[in-house]
Amino acid sequence: MANYLAIDLMRTKLKYAYISDSLDIYEMGNEYIPIDSKEELFDVILSVTDRYRDDIEGVSITMPGVIDRKRGHAYSGGVFLWVKDMDYAEELSEYIEMPVTICNDAKAAAMAEIGYGALKKVQNGVLLLILNTGIGGTVVTDGHILDGQHYAAGEFSYIRGDYKERDGVNDMFAFSANVDTLSKCVEEASGAANLNILRIISKLNMKDEKVTKGVEKFCDMLATNIYNLQCVLDADVVVLGGHVADDPIMFRMVRQAVDRKFENAPYHNIFKPEIKECIFHHNSRTYGAVYNFRDLMEGKDD
Repeated sequence: MANYLAIDLMRTKLKYAYISDSLDIYEMGNEYIPIDSKEELFDVILSVTDRYRDDIEGVSITMPGVIDRKRGHAYSGGVFLWVKDMDYAEELSEYIEMPVTICNDAKAAAMAEIGYGALKKVQNGVLLLILNTGIGGTVVTDGHILDGQHYAAGEFSYIRGDYKERDGVNDMFAFSANVDTLSKCVEEASGAANLNILRIISKLNMKDEKVTKGVEKFCDMLATNIYNLQCVLDADVVVLGGHVADDPIMFRMVRQAVDRKFENAPYHNIFKPEIKECIFHHNSRTYGAVYNFRDLMEGKDD
């Protein structure tokens, strides 16, 4: 049995897991990190790595940005603005003296589903992560992640919806179907302000009619985006992650909205994909990191 250190880099902290190739997590933890200094961030990673150095095969990083995972090259790094066209995995490997792999965080979540979850043995599919301020996405074609020419395939956040641009940038997928928009839809329908996702789900489960109406509006907007993606990708399966997949009632409402969108389409030439929820929720990127390391370093992707 082989063990690894999986590290997920986020806005203000890193989440780490000492984990086996069979996805047994022995230890987990968090460390606060700086986002403006490569050296300081690498120091934190080195400190965590040293705790497990004698027991792991290497370190697998998941992070925001445009990443060529096969080369370990980062073209950008999201909130880590100093990440610009650098051989990230090689530099970090030399710094911590351990084998290192890197991949985009949304694509790591997809790799968990491809290797062990809802996208396993799926030839053509889509992963959508509905986030607080944007959309994480991945396209699977012929059973593998589609990178695209510039390793930016699946950047669904930037899709525009209104060709007349009447709403400016507000018609972007990132703004029309994120969790913040869900809160706005519910606020407009119910008149209740400051409803976070947990309170919305609670009221939804209590069958609050006004909150339900607001959630339905949000689900219809999300369904429109799924329909548009399907016109291009012709996927067998669309897997949803994030808060919309965490609650059974909300997930069912999304499915119903997708059904309505396809049933009411003026032309019925587009195949309706199966809508599934992520198997792995909060630990998906950790499991995806294991898949990425085994795939690249060991040639094992099952």
